[in-house]
Amino acid sequence: MRKVLIFLVIAILSAPAMAQWRRAELYGADVRALIVHPAEPDTLFLGTSTGEVYVSRDGAKTWQNPRHGVPFPGYVVDNLAIDRNGRLWAACWGLWGGGVIAVSGDGARTWMRRDKGLEDFSVRAIAIDPNDANFLVAGGLTGVYRSADGGLTWEKISEQINVESLAIDPRSRDRIYAGTWRQGIRTTDGGKTWELINDGMVLDTDMFGITIDAENPDNLWVSTCGWVYNSTNGGDRWVRYRDGFNNRRIHDVKLDPCDRNRLWAGSVAGLYRSDDGGRTWYAVSDERLVINSIALHPQRPGRIVLGVEGDGVYVSNDDAKTFARASEGLYNVRVATIAADPLVKDRVYAAVTFGGLSSGIYRSSDGGVRWERLNATELPEVLSLVVAPEQDAETRFVAGTTQGFFWSTDGVEWTKAEPVNTALRASKVIRFNRMRYFAATSEGVLTSRDGGRSWYRLAGAAARATDLAVGRLGGAAALFALTDEGVAVFDGAEWRLAANAPAKGRSLAAQRDVLFVAGARGVKAGRIADDFSWVAVEVPDAQYAAVFGSGPAAEPMLFLTARRTREILLSSREAEWMSMPLPAQHAEVTTIAPDPFEPKRIYAGTAGEGIFVFEGKATKYVMGKTPHDASAASGGGR
Repeated sequence: MRKVLIFLVIAILSAPAMAQWRRAELYGADVRALIVHPAEPDTLFLGTSTGEVYVSRDGAKTWQNPRHGVPFPGYVVDNLAIDRNGRLWAACWGLWGGGVIAVSGDGARTWMRRDKGLEDFSVRAIAIDPNDANFLVAGGLTGVYRSADGGLTWEKISEQINVESLAIDPRSRDRIYAGTWRQGIRTTDGGKTWELINDGMVLDTDMFGITIDAENPDNLWVSTCGWVYNSTNGGDRWVRYRDGFNNRRIHDVKLDPCDRNRLWAGSVAGLYRSDDGGRTWYAVSDERLVINSIALHPQRPGRIVLGVEGDGVYVSNDDAKTFARASEGLYNVRVATIAADPLVKDRVYAAVTFGGLSSGIYRSSDGGVRWERLNATELPEVLSLVVAPEQDAETRFVAGTTQGFFWSTDGVEWTKAEPVNTALRASKVIRFNRMRYFAATSEGVLTSRDGGRSWYRLAGAAARATDLAVGRLGGAAALFALTDEGVAVFDGAEWRLAANAPAKGRSLAAQRDVLFVAGARGVKAGRIADDFSWVAVEVPDAQYAAVFGSGPAAEPMLFLTARRTREILLSSREAEWMSMPLPAQHAEVTTIAPDPFEPKRIYAGTAGEGIFVFEGKATKYVMGKTPHDASAASGGGR
């Protein structure tokens, strides 16, 4: 096989192998749960949408992953709770179904599952009796369950569907509140009977969270899709408060432990405060923050800690007069694209996506160690970034985004390219030469002849394209596109569909005349014959795969993900396969870029674990080895 770099994702790696990677100091997190330890005011825990749990021991200034890995891969950590014995509980729901209930007695370093019989239960809420650490209730899409022995056994106490929040009355654990996608229910006899508590609520009230006043348990507050509600009689009657809110979707509401008249509400558009018992509200943070959780502690008056969707943590120590981002140590960052600067040594660029205020283009000038925000112009989510090798190029930077194309001379100030179509999604941009670019978009394959400043459809290619690559066909350059209609080939004059090529895929790359298509059924490789038919070529077995090409200006780098294998493979010019480890045990790599000045350095961006930099040594690999043999050959193991 001609010179091709192929990367094969592994599922299990040893610590020594992963030590060949170093982690970039690019911080953030998609925070779904945030709590403060009731007995330790400067200890906080947070859970992410990618199954991670972090801890801070310094009042949210810095964060650590005690496990140094992902305890719940494939699950969203939507709920965290601490029982009266100091144990940490996590309730998660699976991205592909099911759920997890687990407990940790050592501050999230190790976990024990406590959900026997509930493995298929999509858990959305958990509550613990404040007087009994072994009494729990869990709610989810198909009911409510109760455990009286610390989660060793469970019994179903309600058939209520779509339960999203739970609370136990501190005076009696027989009194339980459950919030659903449509209003709430209550039991006063331990689940034998339930009643609807909706007097004063509108029909479609989705109850995201329930807060019980510890000093007066009949005083209840709920955060909903339609502002906030309060009941002063244990749920018999509700009053809705919305005066002062600029939006209606409230994810969390908290009573201030230091002021009985003050409340805080976290919304999809910032933090709100009330100083009159909830009757009126006003915004006190940047309204671009999507706040999922609020953490307060009576021993830290004036401190408000916010768990923010995509953006990490924000902290105020002056009663919300000012907020500072406090995400150091949080690596739950989504990186869509990485591009090493072809002219400046140790300079590399990366695009953070779906990170709230932190989304944008970042630059490192020290080989990927430290990063700084580059773009001053607000950009949509950047999906693809190209950096031209000419210092004097007016369009040195070209970006494909969720809302079309942008170009820039310096990476700081950006201009939107024509057509100005906010519905156009440009998922992949590649550079052919100084002025010619191609792009895979939601409206077909587009091209630019002026360095990315204006774009038009290439030869009528209207089918949605997700990826494309430049390769060779019959000795001449050709453009290959992965579209909804299959693999399409453009020979400079017209588009043709490749007969018998893989019908579906998520990504593709080309090396000369060899084309790679990757999807849920693995990686397929082949050449396009003179009659535009697909001729298969041998390729490593890789399931649930993706491939990434670095474009025609450099040797392509193909990245293959596979659950059954346990390493990263690359091949040299002489078709000798080499092996290197995955950067982290459950990392889903989304982009790879080689360093043009350091041949042994590779930058890898992930879909939730930030950026890794490889500076280790690859070892020889023999095609056909089993995963166990391959792991042993690279010095790894279980």
